[in-house]
Amino acid sequence: MPYNTVIFDLDGTLLNTIPDIVPSVNSILRRIGLPEKTREQVQAQVGYGVEYLLKNVGVSDNLVTEASLEMGRGFAEMKNSKALLYPGVAEMIEKLSARGIGMLVLSNKLQNGVDKSVSDHLNFAAFRGTRGSLPGKPAKPTADVLLEMLAEFTISSESVLFVGDGEADVLTSEAAGIACMSVLWGFRTKEQLEAAGAELFAETPEDVVRFVLQQGQ
Repeated sequence: MPYNTVIFDLDGTLLNTIPDIVPSVNSILRRIGLPEKTREQVQAQVGYGVEYLLKNVGVSDNLVTEASLEMGRGFAEMKNSKALLYPGVAEMIEKLSARGIGMLVLSNKLQNGVDKSVSDHLNFAAFRGTRGSLPGKPAKPTADVLLEMLAEFTISSESVLFVGDGEADVLTSEAAGIACMSVLWGFRTKEQLEAAGAELFAETPEDVVRFVLQQGQ
């Protein structure tokens, strides 16, 4: 069946948000008296939600909930985001939209952070819906939120492609029984993605466009 819908991950897929995430994490670490982390150390933990990220950079369990909410508020209130669209992403979105492909966003970022990122950097995109995590309830790698989106927008699992850069995207797609294309311009290497079970890859956003449109021919 041709794909009529693409669901995108956000951080590492559409946006390079590491320039915002690293200082936000280090601000929290400084406040609670922990050593700061490098860009590489932070990026390695991105993908499974803010609580996972903070736990894995050293925040203790009893402080994670408060720190997660603080980080979410920080993203929602950020005035000068340094995040950038990856090259070719705007053109990818425009081409898919022009061909009538529906698009949604599913992210492990807290919902208020998703809303702010889309408003600041992707306000040209006509997404049918955007979903993020709730405090203590990451949207991925379980399939619950993804399946809720499919039901809400009446999308069949055979007609949707999930596009993401992380292991959580591969696992979520597998759990939901939908196809996944892993992008290689984000936060993970091809080897890391293959270890999670990824089989279909895009080296550029144009590869996503080409694959989706070819399925409809």
